Amino acid sequence: MNNASQPVSHVPLMLMWPLGLMLVVAHMEIPAVTLHVFIVVDAIYVGIVMALLRRLDAGANPMATALAVSGPALFAMVGFTGPPTADEPGLMMYNTAALLVIAIWLLIVATVVVVKHRRLDSVVAVPGLMLLIVGSSIYVVNLVARFAVVLSGASERQASVEDTAWVAYEYLRGLDGAPDFVTYLLVWLDLLQLGYVAAVYVSFAGIARLLWMRGSVTPRVGRVVERAGYTLAAVIVLGVALALALPREFDLVPAWAAFAASIPFMTTVLPTALGVAMLSVHAEVSARGSREGDLSDRLASSTDRRTS
Repeated sequence: MNNASQPVSHVPLMLMWPLGLMLVVAHMEIPAVTLHVFIVVDAIYVGIVMALLRRLDAGANPMATALAVSGPALFAMVGFTGPPTADEPGLMMYNTAALLVIAIWLLIVATVVVVKHRRLDSVVAVPGLMLLIVGSSIYVVNLVARFAVVLSGASERQASVEDTAWVAYEYLRGLDGAPDFVTYLLVWLDLLQLGYVAAVYVSFAGIARLLWMRGSVTPRVGRVVERAGYTLAAVIVLGVALALALPREFDLVPAWAAFAASIPFMTTVLPTALGVAMLSVHAEVSARGSREGDLSDRLASSTDRRTS
C-alpha cells in the first residue's frame, strides 16, 4: 500500500489509455511489431498499470478501479488480434468475446454507480442508464451475430465485403451496386455499434455529473467528462446525419468523424478518466487524513510532555 501521507500523481495512470491505443495501432501498422514483440510489450504494459494502481491504493476503491482499468484491460486483451476480420475467424471470435466482456463490465459498473447515488440529481443519469441498457442490448446482438457468421460458415462471404459494408466511412457515403444479404446485414450490425457507442457517451456524461455532485471527482474533471460525453455523442449523430444528407463530394469528413468516434475502444475513454479521477480524489483525501492524524499525534505528544 502506498504511504498515504505522500500525494501520488494520477497522470501516469491516465496516460495508460493513449499509450495502450498507441501499442494496438503499432501492432496493426508497423511490421516490426510482430505478435511475439507485442506480447512482451503487452505484458510490460499490464505490469505498469498494476504498479500504478497499487500506488493509488486502488484496492480501497473497487468501483473506481473497475472504471480505471476498463481501457487498459481492453487494449491488453484485444491488442494482439489486430482489427477484427472474417479472414481470421478465430481471432475475430476472441476479439468479439473481449468486447462483450467490456460491454457487460461497463453496464454493471454504470448501474451500480447510478443506483448507489440515486438520491442525488438523477434527472440526467437515470435516462442515460436506460439508454445504455438499450444500447448494450442491441450491441450484444451485433456481437452474437459475429459468432453466427463464423459458426454458419459465412466467414469467407463476410471477408469479401467487410472492407466496405463493415466500415462506417464507406457505407455511410453509399455503396455501389445492388447489395446482397451479407452486405445488408453487416451495415445494419455496424449501425447498431454506432448507436451503442453514442449511448455509452451519453450515459457516462450523466454519471460524471453524479460523481462530481457527490464529490467523488473534482467539479472540473466532472464537467469536462460530462461535456466530452455529449460532444462525442453529437459527433456520431451529426456525422451520420451529414454523411447521409450531403452530396458525395462533401460527405467524407462527417463519415470519418462518425467512424472515429464510434470505434469500440472509445467506449472506455470516459469510464477510464472517471475511474482515475476517483482514485486521485480518494488518494488526496487519504493523504489529507494522514497528515491531520500526524499533526494530532504531534500535538498530543507535545501536550503530554508539558504536563509530565
